[in-house]
Amino acid sequence: MPADTDIGNMALSRLGTRATIADLTENSTEARQINLWYATVRDELQSLVDWNFNRVTQALAASGTPPARWSASYAYPSDCLRMRRLDFGASTWTSGEPASGFEIASNGSSTFLYCNEDRVTAVFAQRVVDPARFTPGFILAFVDCLAASIALAITQKADLAERLARRAQERIERALADSANEGLIPLDGDRRAQSLAVRGIDGSAP
Repeated sequence: MPADTDIGNMALSRLGTRATIADLTENSTEARQINLWYATVRDELQSLVDWNFNRVTQALAASGTPPARWSASYAYPSDCLRMRRLDFGASTWTSGEPASGFEIASNGSSTFLYCNEDRVTAVFAQRVVDPARFTPGFILAFVDCLAASIALAITQKADLAERLARRAQERIERALADSANEGLIPLDGDRRAQSLAVRGIDGSAP
């Protein structure tokens, strides 16, 4: 599977440039832009689609002291990018539904889930940083989203940046459709990756 640098170079190839990088931290315009956007675009894309490789089911551990309005407190997973489902014994909350029967809040240093249940299981999108775990579909979508994010700064071509943003959005929509067809938890179909909305590039140009 490709490494971080390979993914960066694939994104550069989408720009039509011959430039490549040897490391994300090298002192070049291309590396600086890729390094600037890499983690944000990766995390946004991992949270946006219910990918198989980063879907985790985990019983939450009791931790902390709940506020008076709740009877139980659980540690919120530190590597959770997006909560997709919570199972409270016989009841279930699914992403997209109004929050009911629980509260997610911070005490200033850590995040907790408060509720009145003695057992909670979470299904969530885990932050995965090891490219060896990425699936081919995720890599292709990641490359397109990363290319769209760095295109304007590297090429100064707004029309290219817009085309890449549209291509990235199409790739995301395809991944969302594949996720729904597999019977997974559907997310907001019209939600656009924040990485594609920067610098006035939203893929909406004709």
